[in-house]
Amino acid sequence: MQYSDMMALIGDWLLPGSLVCVMAAMGLSLTADDFRMVFRNRRALVFGVASMMVVPPLIGLAMALTVAPTPGLAVGFILLATTPGGMLSNLFTDMAKGDLALSMSMTLVLSMIYIVVVPFYAHFAILHFMGVEADVDVPLGAFIWNIFSITVLPAAAGFAIRALRPTLAARIKAPLKLGATLVLFTSFGFILADQLPVLRVNLGALFWITLAINLITLVVVLASVKMMRFNRREGVAIGVEHLMRQEGTAIFIAVSIVGNNEMSLPMIMNTPVALVVVLLFVVAARRLAVESAPKEASLA
Repeated sequence: MQYSDMMALIGDWLLPGSLVCVMAAMGLSLTADDFRMVFRNRRALVFGVASMMVVPPLIGLAMALTVAPTPGLAVGFILLATTPGGMLSNLFTDMAKGDLALSMSMTLVLSMIYIVVVPFYAHFAILHFMGVEADVDVPLGAFIWNIFSITVLPAAAGFAIRALRPTLAARIKAPLKLGATLVLFTSFGFILADQLPVLRVNLGALFWITLAINLITLVVVLASVKMMRFNRREGVAIGVEHLMRQEGTAIFIAVSIVGNNEMSLPMIMNTPVALVVVLLFVVAARRLAVESAPKEASLA
């Protein structure tokens, strides 16, 4: 198999196929009770969703307009900044002793909104930053359908299997997610190798811009949380949600729909950078939880 055939296989089959399986595994984890949680703690939920829809996109746009080294990377930073929180945010929220119900509610709501808004973000980012120089044709209708079919449909199928055949769902969820995740990260590795020349030139900029997006977002959000007087557990959930993102969907848009591997580099770089930032945040949040436990107990 030639190198070009390998990259076509990854972009056309392995990447979308593994993402379908990951989304199906997410659906296998959902129940009707998860959706009922959306209606609890509405004030924090509305704030968390609204801040995710406004703060990271504005920061990503500012970075893309001012310091992104290339037009392709500028679009990539916007794709990164507009991705919703991932399911790992629920895990890290729990580790940080945050509000898990709020975290899961934000993830569910943001994932549903993302399907509607991301085609517009990506479509106009491509037109603005790449213009006539970009040899891509991304009709908006097809764009929406491609994202919908790769995310909502498999997640809905997983949810239906969980509701109708819970035993089957419990048996296949773990191996399906493990296998799909391995294929997904293997695909990331090949895409990264394909873009080594761009990466060598822009590695420093990629790292610092990605780190800046995460840190600025976290500072702005935590300041807003304090101003809104949310409690510690709510603040932790909202903060983690802004750090852990669904990079796989954004990479699928860049590689499989647009056909531009360079656009995927900010998302690939963000995976380790955001992981380190969120781990430090979890450690700080756990320490704060221990220190504030006596005070919270006395108030109770």
